[in-house]
Amino acid sequence: MNTKSQAILLADLPSLPTVLMDALQFTADKQNLSNLADKISQDPHMAVRILRVANSPFYGMSREIGSLQEAVVVLGLNRVKNLLLGVAFMNLFPLDRQDFDYSQFWHHSMAVAECARQLAIHTGIDQDIAFTAGLLHDIGLLAIVLLFPDDFSRITTEPHLNRIDAERQILGFDHTEIGRDVAKHWNIPMTIQLAIEQHETPPAQDEGISLGLLIHMANLLVRTEQSNDPTLAYPAAVAQLLGMLNIPIDQAISWTNTSHQFANQVVASL
Repeated sequence: MNTKSQAILLADLPSLPTVLMDALQFTADKQNLSNLADKISQDPHMAVRILRVANSPFYGMSREIGSLQEAVVVLGLNRVKNLLLGVAFMNLFPLDRQDFDYSQFWHHSMAVAECARQLAIHTGIDQDIAFTAGLLHDIGLLAIVLLFPDDFSRITTEPHLNRIDAERQILGFDHTEIGRDVAKHWNIPMTIQLAIEQHETPPAQDEGISLGLLIHMANLLVRTEQSNDPTLAYPAAVAQLLGMLNIPIDQAISWTNTSHQFANQVVASL
């Protein structure tokens, strides 16, 4: 697909809501986040959804959080911003297909986002950038479903190839590449664009710690916990990467379990 054709197709994607663009901008520039709560409050539907998640069992509040301002005080503005990103993106693509499990997709994305955030705290990488990159790492899959629905059906029924190879054979590119281009189309920060592109690619030993490594690691951890696929060889397949990050396997498993719990509550609350 040439650049011009791709630009035409990407123009068919939904535009980002203003409040979502604001949240992404705050993530990129580390501006004062105090105005973001006011912006969220201007969208009552969004505010209600965020409050529903904030009051879920995951956070274990001893009393009900009754306002967005209170949620910011109790959970912290960055946490509320992350919830905003998740809620907003989940509502951006109202897809309804029998061959695509929308709820499972967002569960996986939320779990990877939270797992990446935990990994980022440990490694010193910005946790908000990591959460956003984890949330959007598979956005290319949604783009393929939306822009190439017939080809997506062929990809899902291809018996002899893994998903990446099937995408490349049928489309000429894979979901990591178009995901990067979607992020670029939406003016999402370059570091996140690169992490989206790299999330299926094991990093080289000499590349060091990067956002791409964290998203790849989080994706692998979450996929392994979600799947009984013996080819993932958990935990052997992740031990070397965890060694690069100096993270004990027991700690990684704990973070992954917590990430699944977070995703359960977010998806169930919406």
